[in-house]
Amino acid sequence: MALAPRPAPSKPASPLDPGIGVNFGQPTRRAINHDGSFNVRRRSSQAHVRDLYQELITMDWLPFLGLVFSGLTLVNLLFAAGYLWLGLEHLSGTATLTHIPPFLQAFFFSVQTFTTVGYGGIAPNSIGTGLLASAEAMTGLLMAALATGLLYGRFSRPRAGILFSRTALITTRPNGQASLQFRVANRHRSTLVELRARVLLQFTDPDGNRSYHNLILERDSVYFFPLNWTIAHDITPESPLHGLTQQDLTARYAEILISLKGYDDTFAQDVHARNSYRFDELEWNRRYVRAYDIEDDGVVVLDLDRLHETEAV
Repeated sequence: MALAPRPAPSKPASPLDPGIGVNFGQPTRRAINHDGSFNVRRRSSQAHVRDLYQELITMDWLPFLGLVFSGLTLVNLLFAAGYLWLGLEHLSGTATLTHIPPFLQAFFFSVQTFTTVGYGGIAPNSIGTGLLASAEAMTGLLMAALATGLLYGRFSRPRAGILFSRTALITTRPNGQASLQFRVANRHRSTLVELRARVLLQFTDPDGNRSYHNLILERDSVYFFPLNWTIAHDITPESPLHGLTQQDLTARYAEILISLKGYDDTFAQDVHARNSYRFDELEWNRRYVRAYDIEDDGVVVLDLDRLHETEAV
């Protein structure tokens, strides 16, 4: 009698890993920062222009404007030094400007050439200064195009603008059901629709090894998002939070990982937002205060400053 083929052994289920790692071997920082970035630092021996472009697009406005202004000033100073090295006698019109120091004369001419203003008071009268002025004019056009592209990229980049409550709550509903809750709202005037949420619970052992658990939400999506949305997970017997105390979450370095995705009508694109709450950013036995009022004309007013306010249960 022929023996039936022996079935292949089934593979053990792999642990849930959302893409931020499981085994590290030593303690690490929080997985997701409040600005949505990850605590991962990339290192490479090769520099990439694409990385520089992304850095310029994503950095804050004040450092960006300071960097652009400093770069333009430095280039003009270098060209001014070139004109001074060639000699101001090769720039017609400088002889009558004795009340202006020579370097400032060269710098003013550099700025006028760089920006293609060209007032006409000073002009190159030799091959050397003519070539240098031509090179500066082309450099100015190129840098102006690059700065314009960066500005357009910064203004056209869609941002979710989702505001998270400063703390999450472990609270009790009126029916006695324990619940994990946090609130979100749209801080921008743009319209967000089809907003969806995914929430994970991360535990970390003393060796830095992480485990992840899906948290089933009371409602994982909303069609419209003009008001605040309280995202809730009921702590039922099936919940990984069931039976855990504040001390338990502290001992396990618990972190609530949140990912939101919605559609922005203004940019006609999907937008994403991320955040997390650590064990020390959870408030127990409190509830959120209503964040909106109704004016006399019937218009609902959402107060974003009250998104974070809580009160005792």
